[in-house]
Amino acid sequence: MSKPYYEKTFDRHKKDLEDVASGKRNDWRFNKELGTKYVVVIQELKHFEGEWAGENIVLESWQKKGLAICFGWQKKRLDKDGNPLLKNGEIQWVRRFNTAFWFIPRKNGKSILASGVIIAEAVLTVEKGNQIVSFATKKDQAKIVWNGCSKMIKSNKGIAANSNEAYSVLNIFPTDTTIKPLGRDSKTEDGLNVGLGVGDEIHAHPDRGLIEVIESSQGARVEPLMFYVTTAGFDTASVGYQEYEHAKKVLDGVIEDDGYFAFVCEMDEGDDPFDEASWLKANPNLGISKSYDYMRKQANQAKLRSESLNNFLVKDLNKWVNASENFIKFEDWENCKADEIDLSQATGVLLGVDLSRTDDFTALAKTYLFPNNRCHTTQHYYIPKDTVQERERELRAPLAKWILQGYITATPGSVIDLDYIEQDILKEISSGVEEVCYDPYRAATLISNIEKNSEFEDCVQIRQGYLTISEPTFNFKDYIKKGSLTHDGNPVTKWMVSNMSVLSDATGNVKPDKSKPNRKIDGCAAIINTLARAIAYEPKVKSVYEERGLRQV
Repeated sequence: MSKPYYEKTFDRHKKDLEDVASGKRNDWRFNKELGTKYVVVIQELKHFEGEWAGENIVLESWQKKGLAICFGWQKKRLDKDGNPLLKNGEIQWVRRFNTAFWFIPRKNGKSILASGVIIAEAVLTVEKGNQIVSFATKKDQAKIVWNGCSKMIKSNKGIAANSNEAYSVLNIFPTDTTIKPLGRDSKTEDGLNVGLGVGDEIHAHPDRGLIEVIESSQGARVEPLMFYVTTAGFDTASVGYQEYEHAKKVLDGVIEDDGYFAFVCEMDEGDDPFDEASWLKANPNLGISKSYDYMRKQANQAKLRSESLNNFLVKDLNKWVNASENFIKFEDWENCKADEIDLSQATGVLLGVDLSRTDDFTALAKTYLFPNNRCHTTQHYYIPKDTVQERERELRAPLAKWILQGYITATPGSVIDLDYIEQDILKEISSGVEEVCYDPYRAATLISNIEKNSEFEDCVQIRQGYLTISEPTFNFKDYIKKGSLTHDGNPVTKWMVSNMSVLSDATGNVKPDKSKPNRKIDGCAAIINTLARAIAYEPKVKSVYEERGLRQV
């Protein structure tokens, strides 16, 4: 059986330690003593309900390790010019992770974690006058975690002696910290200056409204943190699902987000939900706070009733219902990375084009064809310069970094400049391509100019309906799975592959799903456009490069 997905958190931690030890990241440090303090404080608290009520909390190994990582990592505090800030002649170290996402099914210590972290932060914070909020869609829901804090504090003589409670506000005197519940239905959100926001069950948040209010209040804080604890849900348009997708991209290495901590408990794709061995992957506390008898009872009910099945999958196995599965497995795509390819052996070259809306991504894919259905592909992207900052925020992807690395061209202005794309396509044509394979949507002017300015007559429309695009879409998946399609490791394309899902018709045909605005797949679409025409060139044996050599642009 494969190891649980949540161990990727520990793998990431190990890699980060190696980067610090090698000097690759001299702006980080792991303060094990600080991380351990959070564990110690939480274990000094007592359970307030259930069979262990009145007994001290005993954290399991996965909880201790996760908390130590979440709170132990620090980074150098920098000034506006990127220089370390000093205090009393010494470098200031501050919290590295400003967002933490804990994705845990019910009865795995989720409430204990949320309430315990709030109290530990209130006790350990170095920022006087800290404000901590427990927030949810409804204030009553937010009070569940807050009430847990209240009961834990009252059962701890040391903390209770230095705190009080009034009007749904907990006051911790030594650090001058307040703890209060906050919901979307709260009467006022004015005067917030939050250091820690703990979001309970964010799968229920339909939008980021309340979250953005809290985040905007953290601007003056030196060590702000948004701490999310949630199970899966039924709404894949929710904030919780957005965070879940982002967390997995961080753990899978699809994107870098050094300030984001992620801990994701779930089964692997394809695991049998009724196989007890798979339950442990999603439930690290199975056999401790969650019994096998309980799980067996839920599983038996799920076998009998469809509504019980959905609840079992969502609440007990942390599986999003109605979530689109990734069409391409991340591991398969990574295995196809090839650093050295002899392009002189190619039997032809196809250029794929996927144009965007005026203010979005455009992709070019250059696919080299080889005998026996083998190919190698590279991509380049375009986006309007004035939209980069907004797109980065919406997509949570490092677009500016990819622009600096040369994977994306930022064209001047707020709309895509087709002249840049046209000139690059003309350069590719002059270097030798058999066809330009394009989606005709919005492409009439561009293609007309290319044909007029180059006398190139092999621009081929690739219509995006099921009948045309299904076979090359399946080929895209099959070639990657078999390793017969290689690529150069473009990080933008890797990100887009992780976004790709498909739509199906009644007869089983598929096409890329372009309906989700924050799941960009333009590079995949451009590659598929080339594969739609690749079959026409498979019989060719003699390489075009054997006759006139490989031209460099």
